[in-house]
Amino acid sequence: MKKYLKENWKFLLFILISGLIGGYCTGLYSYDSLSADLLKQLQEQNVTKETVALSSMVQYGILFGVIIAAIGLIISKKIKLWKKFKFDKKAVAATAVITIISALLLFPGDKYIFGSFNNWVYDQYNSAPTTAKIISGLLVGGVIEEVMMRLFFMSLLVLIISKVFFSKSNEIPVKVYVIANIIAALLFAAGHLPSTMTMTDLTPLIVFRCFLLNGGIGLAFGYLYRKHGIGYTMIAHGFAHLIADILMLIVFM
Repeated sequence: MKKYLKENWKFLLFILISGLIGGYCTGLYSYDSLSADLLKQLQEQNVTKETVALSSMVQYGILFGVIIAAIGLIISKKIKLWKKFKFDKKAVAATAVITIISALLLFPGDKYIFGSFNNWVYDQYNSAPTTAKIISGLLVGGVIEEVMMRLFFMSLLVLIISKVFFSKSNEIPVKVYVIANIIAALLFAAGHLPSTMTMTDLTPLIVFRCFLLNGGIGLAFGYLYRKHGIGYTMIAHGFAHLIADILMLIVFM
């Protein structure tokens, strides 16, 4: 383990810094997005925006960031999913396509598809994204969520499935990676439901939207991870949020 950590300390440092900065911004953004009832409850308990931001900073920087990244790094190397980041034309092309499609699905796609049927979804796009939201999407969305869902969880699923069902195989079958990607993508989508629930009711449409957008995009990120490594996956996820936010800013200029 020490060998892996020593060889990849720059990667882990990047995760730590991304998690601390992104986590702080996520706390600020989440506090402002709370429903009136939850906001009132926090205020009654003397929980300030700064307290929420600092708590989120530690959570995403240490727990969900560097600790999970270190474990995921070890597992991914064990199952041969770890790839050092390097320039590759095929990887760049795949990343660019997935990034652009994902960004357009987030905005304007979400607003005009699901927003046509749900006022809460539509209202999410009635104001320009704040700086905190933009940084949160780029760093927590692009970096920390990929550490959690792909580098750690998808890798762990591959390891468990291969050990349980294919222990006698010399190599892990491709279908194991595919199955692990599908499960991780579904749980990635489900992971967005609790935060959504703090802002609106979980109607069938909202749940379907969550699984279609986050689950579908998650599958694409899982494909990138399997084919080209976690670096390109982080770029696709982070820049999908960034491009969508820039398009929103342009609309409000």
